Amino acid sequence: MARDLMHDIMEQVIEEVVIEEVRNGVPDEKLDERLSQDNISTAYKNLIEKASDDSLETIENIMYEKVLEERAYADIFLARQNQKWCKAFVASDAMYICVLESAELYTDYVNEVYGQDICQLFHALRYIHGRALQIYLEIVCLNKNGFADGAYARWRSLYELSIMSAFIKKYGENVAKAFIKSANTDDRYEWAREADCFKDYNRKYITFSAIQDNCELATKEWKKEYNFVNQLVHASPQGTMYRLGGDTSYSLPVGRTDFGMTISAIQSAISLSQITANFFTIYSHGDSILAMVTFHKWIEKIIEYYKAVENYTNDIKNNQ
Repeated sequence: MARDLMHDIMEQVIEEVVIEEVRNGVPDEKLDERLSQDNISTAYKNLIEKASDDSLETIENIMYEKVLEERAYADIFLARQNQKWCKAFVASDAMYICVLESAELYTDYVNEVYGQDICQLFHALRYIHGRALQIYLEIVCLNKNGFADGAYARWRSLYELSIMSAFIKKYGENVAKAFIKSANTDDRYEWAREADCFKDYNRKYITFSAIQDNCELATKEWKKEYNFVNQLVHASPQGTMYRLGGDTSYSLPVGRTDFGMTISAIQSAISLSQITANFFTIYSHGDSILAMVTFHKWIEKIIEYYKAVENYTNDIKNNQ
């Protein structure tokens, strides 16, 4: 049964006041004055203030009990999540480890062979690649913990890095220098004016969309995915009403979910592979080319493992 405890308490207080005042022979006009809207509002405010202090003390007294209980439920969920997606998550982890190790070997090789003559293009794409690895690991972590929508939202940043990487690689050293130099300014994309495609660009600001339009990586399909994830990230009705982690037509998903991991896992692996390819092809290094081709093939394994879990889950739901 729905209740409003504070409303019930206030009604009880008013009733007790009325009974007491009538018992003491207080005239009706005095009683009406005491029960004026202002007085009742003040009393209600004081009641809320006192109750909130009591609630604060109660929360502090029981917080360890409640949190430990919630953590126990989370541990059960994580165990089931890992059991369900184990092979897929391991495949994602393997991608991260192998890319990281290969990047370290590639960087060591370039530093040793080229020394002080390393181009700015290498430095710019190395930083982008390092950030991409970090975001990729965050996506894997969010999926493992059951936050499908959050993982997909982080892919948005990874996709943007893939566009930056491809654009800088395409337009070369001067653009890379401008990108690095802009790190100490408030400009977001003005460094891109060094690219030939923006020499006659007469708008006040360069946007990400403009950079994306001058990058072959931004196909119609990827733009569609990017526009969709923008809805998820921002406070849009689409991103609010439709969620990866659950069917909002039956209930409102809040907290962890064991569904919806596939899209961000696959797309993040592809984006990381694209950024890695741009980085690994600045200087010729056979081992890095081999690694790059292997990563591209490993994505097929990631797709296979995630799709297998998703298909199995859908079959169970359809048979219920």
